[in-house]
Amino acid sequence: MSIFGNYDYLWNVFILFLGAFLALFSSTVTERRSMMVIIGSATVVVSLIFTLLVNYPGIQVGSRIFLSGFSKLFFIAILIPGLLSVIGMSKNPETPRPGLMIFVFLISLGFMLLAISTYNLLFIFVAFEGVSIPTYVLAAYGKSNSELEAAIKYFVIGAFSTGLIIFGISLYYVSTGSLDLGAVAGFHNVYFLAMGLLVFGFGFKLAVFPLHGWAIDTYTGTSNPVSSYLSTSSKIMTLVVLFNLFFTSPLFFGYLKVVFAIIAILTMTFGNVVAISQNNVKRMLAYSSIAQAGYLSIVFLVAGTAAVTLAAISLFMYALAYGFMKAGSFLALEGLGNYDIDGFSGMWKKSHAFAVSFSILLLSLAGFPGTLGFIGKYFLFLSVLSTGTPLAYLVVIVSVINSVVSFYYYGRVIMYMFWKEGTGEKVRDNYILYASAFLTVLFGVLYFLVYSYAQSVLPALATYLSGGL
Repeated sequence: MSIFGNYDYLWNVFILFLGAFLALFSSTVTERRSMMVIIGSATVVVSLIFTLLVNYPGIQVGSRIFLSGFSKLFFIAILIPGLLSVIGMSKNPETPRPGLMIFVFLISLGFMLLAISTYNLLFIFVAFEGVSIPTYVLAAYGKSNSELEAAIKYFVIGAFSTGLIIFGISLYYVSTGSLDLGAVAGFHNVYFLAMGLLVFGFGFKLAVFPLHGWAIDTYTGTSNPVSSYLSTSSKIMTLVVLFNLFFTSPLFFGYLKVVFAIIAILTMTFGNVVAISQNNVKRMLAYSSIAQAGYLSIVFLVAGTAAVTLAAISLFMYALAYGFMKAGSFLALEGLGNYDIDGFSGMWKKSHAFAVSFSILLLSLAGFPGTLGFIGKYFLFLSVLSTGTPLAYLVVIVSVINSVVSFYYYGRVIMYMFWKEGTGEKVRDNYILYASAFLTVLFGVLYFLVYSYAQSVLPALATYLSGGL
């Protein structure tokens, strides 16, 4: 029986909204943290199961909503780190009223799925704001001075980027006469200006250089579950929205490749170089997130080439790896109290499992062979190289050099954990960290299963990018 008519295929989104209100209403009866986390995590799990079981062959409704295998893959890439972040809230006892926090979290997660399913700029903007406003609340939810300062910076920059996005959308409409992605431009100069504004507007959300300033203070100043969520699910959503927007705009391809080649090189280089000097591990992970945005941005160099399908699959694999690596790394810090690198001294003696698992995630972020992070980077670099352009070779060479540089600051933390003397205090078990590390290695070894799954789910991208089947 159809309940939502033409929108029955969005049950994974409806489930998140229903779970959000269930958590809110349940909080009026009990504010037990364990109960709220169970409701939140169960909701995300059910949404993820629904996403895995339902086929999205390609559904277009009123030229506004378009779902395909491409959407399904990134539903998965967004929901998995979202699930880890929800579970991570169980280890953060300082957060007041967890029911309200779970409610806000699930609402924003539902709008993330809508944002990457949308084929119309008006829908994109509404869904994007449905994500942004709850995340402003999440950033300030702990009510400590650092969290309030981080939230204010996030809000101010977010409001500015929203203005740029609105301006860009209005100029897009002026130049094309439509808000649908892939519309043909009648006024080319206005169209290029619109695209430039959208690059800057969404670039703030993606936290690419030089639009990254808010991200460092926000990731560092907020609670670890929120840092995990903002640096993974939110960033993956923004990247996919940009993919949908720019890969359906062939008139902009020439500028797109040059713009994102520059952005990618500057972003990854800045993030890695500054991360080297950080003694606060959480701040180091924040700068690492900036560098990772640079690696992810190189996917735009394949626009308009035969490598688009390989790039889409590679982007999914790297986004999946990034979700495990970055979410697991931020959530590993929960309960430590001291994020200074000296606090990690002798971690091997405090907890063998913690030291090994955290090392695996750090090595995967650097691109060490045998991990999913390495596989994701390998295929992403391969898709860019397959375009055969000098610009592609330059960007990949810089990316490889930056990956080598990142081994220094990741390896420094590992050295402190295994070879520096520290106190013998025990560290409590962190099963989210252990699970993230295990899955990073498992899928790194059995990567062909992930690749085959993505290949079977993803339809021909030439059809997808043209806007219909």
